[in-house]
Amino acid sequence: MSLSSFITSHREAILAEWEDNARRRIIGDLDIDIPQLRDHLGELLDTVAGELELRERAQTAVTNPSAPSASIDQVDAAAEKHGARRAQQGMTVKQVVAEFPIMRSCVMRLWLRSLAGTGPADLESLIRFDEALDHALTQSVGEFMNRLDRARETFLGILSHDLRDPISTVITGGKLLLEPGIDEGTSRDVLLRIVATGERMRLLVADLLDAVRTQLGGPLPIQPHDADLADTMRHIAGEFATAHPNRELKLHVSGDLRGQWDDRRVGQAVANLVTNALQYGSPGTPIDVSITTDREVHIAVHNDGPPIPDQRRASLFELFAGAGDHGAARDHKRLHLGLYIAKAIVDGHHGRLEVDSAADRGTTFTIHLPRVPAD
Repeated sequence: MSLSSFITSHREAILAEWEDNARRRIIGDLDIDIPQLRDHLGELLDTVAGELELRERAQTAVTNPSAPSASIDQVDAAAEKHGARRAQQGMTVKQVVAEFPIMRSCVMRLWLRSLAGTGPADLESLIRFDEALDHALTQSVGEFMNRLDRARETFLGILSHDLRDPISTVITGGKLLLEPGIDEGTSRDVLLRIVATGERMRLLVADLLDAVRTQLGGPLPIQPHDADLADTMRHIAGEFATAHPNRELKLHVSGDLRGQWDDRRVGQAVANLVTNALQYGSPGTPIDVSITTDREVHIAVHNDGPPIPDQRRASLFELFAGAGDHGAARDHKRLHLGLYIAKAIVDGHHGRLEVDSAADRGTTFTIHLPRVPAD
């Protein structure tokens, strides 16, 4: 039996032996579901077997058996998917690399045990299997490291840009409070500013953790339950009034807004849009938040001010989208973290997040959520 046929027909036996070795040599105390790992590696094994089969056919059909196979792209895709999933599951690069020699030894041991003897063609198949598996290892680890690099860039971007200003504000405010003779009114204003800045940093950290999770390939956790989004909107308005007493937020609520929502996540998305409006809207103008319902729930956050440039629209909800200047000078490396997380939350509710921006009507971000009525 050819090696490719053996892999295909003995797939479960190979994976079972791999599982036994993986439990002892790779997984250890890592909280990972073994059947899930088997599915991931099984998909990769299938593509390697397909690549090997084409090479075996080519050996009998042409004089150049080492010619590249068309299925190598499928091996690349499966290997990259494998690496991305391993990053999502929290494995280390050492554990990912260790999977492949275990798979190699399992396949070779079981196949050679099934043969009465070996010949040149069998050795050639083993060589090709090694080549295909090594190629898959390179692609898988490459994608794994790309995921980790993007997560690291996210952390560095937040630390070097989005957290720098609020930390400076807190330090400056604290020093001001230590000045002798500061009056009570000024002290109160400074304390309110420190509280608002601390809340902003808290939200940034929460968004950062969510962003890293999604950058590693995992979905944002969404847990719908019976909730009333009217209460959620009023809570956001109250928090805004406390944190920003000098800015006006107008809230408009209408309709029955009870249903199955992850109201904490929806509130997080709306708070991010309000923060965006606060940063880029014209100072001294109100921020309007309205929530209405028909067959869907519509949450609109509006601010006056210069429009978003057309060249920024396509990448507005991407994490590293370059300059985000739509009204204020902005560092070109700063992240669109709030908008990125807002869209991830809306996507998790199977909804849509749209933006309308023009000089004569300001900027409006609108969340559309499908209704799932509460019992």
